[in-house]
Amino acid sequence: MKNGRILWVGLWLVVVLASGLAHAGQTDEKRIRPAAVAGSWYPGEAAALRGDLEQAFSKLPPPSEVAGAPVRALLAPHAGYRFSGATAAAAFRMVAGKSFKRVVVLGPSHQGAFQGLALPEVTHYQTPLGEIPLDDEALKGLATSGIASRIPGVDAKEHAIEMQLPWLQQALQPGWKLVPLLVGGVDPALSRKAARALRPWLDEQTLLVVSGDFTHFGPAYDYLPFPVDGETEGKIRALDMGAWERVQARDAAGLYAHRTKTGITACAFGPLTILIHLMTPETVANLEAHATSGSLPENSNSVSYLAASFRDPAPLSKGGDPVDDAAPDVRELSGEELRLLHRLAVRTVRLAVEKGVESIDVDRLLDGVVLTESLKQPRGVFVTLNTMPEERLRGCIGHIEPLLPLYEAVIDNGVNAALRDRRFRPVTRTELAGLELEVSVLTPLRPIAAVEAFEVGKHGIVMSKAGRRAVFLPNVATEQGWSREETLTHLSLKAALPADGWKTDARFEVFTTQRFTAPLGSEK
Repeated sequence: MKNGRILWVGLWLVVVLASGLAHAGQTDEKRIRPAAVAGSWYPGEAAALRGDLEQAFSKLPPPSEVAGAPVRALLAPHAGYRFSGATAAAAFRMVAGKSFKRVVVLGPSHQGAFQGLALPEVTHYQTPLGEIPLDDEALKGLATSGIASRIPGVDAKEHAIEMQLPWLQQALQPGWKLVPLLVGGVDPALSRKAARALRPWLDEQTLLVVSGDFTHFGPAYDYLPFPVDGETEGKIRALDMGAWERVQARDAAGLYAHRTKTGITACAFGPLTILIHLMTPETVANLEAHATSGSLPENSNSVSYLAASFRDPAPLSKGGDPVDDAAPDVRELSGEELRLLHRLAVRTVRLAVEKGVESIDVDRLLDGVVLTESLKQPRGVFVTLNTMPEERLRGCIGHIEPLLPLYEAVIDNGVNAALRDRRFRPVTRTELAGLELEVSVLTPLRPIAAVEAFEVGKHGIVMSKAGRRAVFLPNVATEQGWSREETLTHLSLKAALPADGWKTDARFEVFTTQRFTAPLGSEK
């Protein structure tokens, strides 16, 4: 009997151990992300794909060698190969035949809205040329950074990273592992944080690839800043080069400002701002190619493609922390300064609605205006339009972060609130007399450790969680009559999270505002 009991216990232990090993095996099993756009965006059969890649490389001259300055990063487009293949080849020829242990690819998300970086949920990516293993060590390290999270399904149909992989498989010596990172919304603070998280992994044996296209012009992209005529192609190139020049100058704030001023629709924007913060004073950015998807005015739509290389004598991991160019503590504005900003916003809205966006001339708007130093400092600011007397929201756009000098930010957000708030149709001339305009100037964001530090009515609040982000100005809660918990519940819902999403794993920042409100017809 005793021996029988021992035998039974032994068998039970074997079963338990086997179960445990099987479970452990499940957590470590190979999980493959299959190619989502092979066969449509590029050839789905290995021989045809390899042939297209070889042909694209063969049409280009060999890259010039720069002694002592290896390529540390590339910028490449991610459209269908028949459109952007020649431009992409100009980027990847810069590393043809090179050997790396790791390749980090930053690609903008086209399929999901989130903040920060999205980590993969798989162990391998697959293309018609074979499987690519992921760098588990780097991904585990990034998972603890606070800027990267797993967002289920966000990469299932995404093309931004996938389009770079066959080029890398063709150009590089085998043996490298992949770190695929989708980039969601990144404001100045988040792009700096992402750069800090990435820097330790960009060593001597790592290549960074930024995936992104530039100007998306035409009715298909809801971007027509100028008419289609014989000068359109030149104007599009000027938009692209205006952005590129700021990348070359390592000017992240300037790149934000360029996007804000022009409305340029460039999906490369997020990944590029991170790259800028990773560049060092020794980094040399070279434009290798520039093209568009079609000739204008024959075509009504156009997408721009840039290829670039970034050389540096030392790996990007040797660079310093990104410079925090957020605004320092700033003094409170005077009543006269607030009134001046309101007058500026009113002039902007009226001009944009009555004459069109192309009529906005900053020098004309500032005619007779004396700007104080405080109005020239970068500040966060919102411009809000409400109907009178109902006080119904008609448009509200702003910058949480200090992206532009305050007076420029007011001009920009005046145009956006009137014409570019996607929740509403553009404001018309007949509505102007019945609108009220409010300017809200923000203090710099301040993180809080617990929601109890959030004071309803006094603080505006920003919540970040799982790649989502939402903001309420201070007056929202008081106007709605919400308690702290009700405010946080509505903030969670605004971020497309469950109503109680604010209760766990969320990060909060608060700010205060100075406001000036008056009818749009008033310039008091």
